[in-house]
Amino acid sequence: MHYYRKTPGRRVLIPLYTHGHTFQFISYTSLFSGSSIDEGTLLLIENIKLPGDGLILDVGCGYGVIGVVAAKLNPKLRVYMTDINPLAVKTARQNARLNGVEDRVVVLEGDRYEPVKGLLFNAIYSNPPLSAGMKIVEDIVLGARDHLSRNGFAQFVLAKGGEYLEREARKTYGIVEATSKKGYILLYLKP
Repeated sequence: MHYYRKTPGRRVLIPLYTHGHTFQFISYTSLFSGSSIDEGTLLLIENIKLPGDGLILDVGCGYGVIGVVAAKLNPKLRVYMTDINPLAVKTARQNARLNGVEDRVVVLEGDRYEPVKGLLFNAIYSNPPLSAGMKIVEDIVLGARDHLSRNGFAQFVLAKGGEYLEREARKTYGIVEATSKKGYILLYLKP
């Protein structure tokens, strides 16, 4: 089942300045937060923790803000991004190129972790798509554990339902840190 609009809508160029870097993102009004970067994603980026090197994953990447920012902030990272929406995948690839990180970014079309089956990541990030339903969001948050390397961690930003997922994460992960900010819950999870 697809929860996104199939027509692209209007093309938009979104500027972002964070962590001392200037970014430009192409987007379309049909994509999630297509006219401006949403508060949840901005909050995750402001509080992002990055490993020193290795592989990282942005699940449900949309037009690629989290993955592109992470790639720019740490050139030692190889960044994978996945999204089920073909327009999001195409746009995330354009944004990797536009921001000069395309040599370290791989954007794959597919559902959640399916495109990266068999890979283990040093870090996983997501602002999960609530519009897809709580089951999908829960699969992204709790499923990350199976895709993390031995010392890996995950960071998620959650709005509605965040408290429920925080409780569920405590049953699955060894370390769960939750911070409430601006109506969101930031989760840091480690197996």
